Amino acid sequence: MKSKALNSLKAAQRLVEARETYGYNSSIHCSYYALLQYMKYKLATFKKNPLPYEKQDKKDESSHDYLLKEIKNRINNPIKERKFSEIFKNLKSLRVLADYEQTDITEDESLECKEQAESAIKKLNQYLGEV
Repeated sequence: MKSKALNSLKAAQRLVEARETYGYNSSIHCSYYALLQYMKYKLATFKKNPLPYEKQDKKDESSHDYLLKEIKNRINNPIKERKFSEIFKNLKSLRVLADYEQTDITEDESLECKEQAESAIKKLNQYLGEV
């Protein structure tokens, strides 16, 4: 899952470099899913209380929200939880906008989104340790 996340970030960068509207919109999607994939990886490999991949999908709630909740439980610091959650929710709302609305994302927005995903991944490594 870690390599998928890193490849999604590479794809986001290449889509931005295409300098086409379709690339900007699609890069948002890649950046968001890079973070989500990395969250899944961190949960599965967290030493204190790992959550195996096969148990990461919840039937009774949004799997993305469930993953965020589980990450926040492991961060266990209200300020850090809030900072991470804000980045995640911002990326999620941009992804919904890029995927489902008739809004065209700009180059600057797509680059900012990729940078936010990279920042959130760094925060996960800081907060939960690197494996």
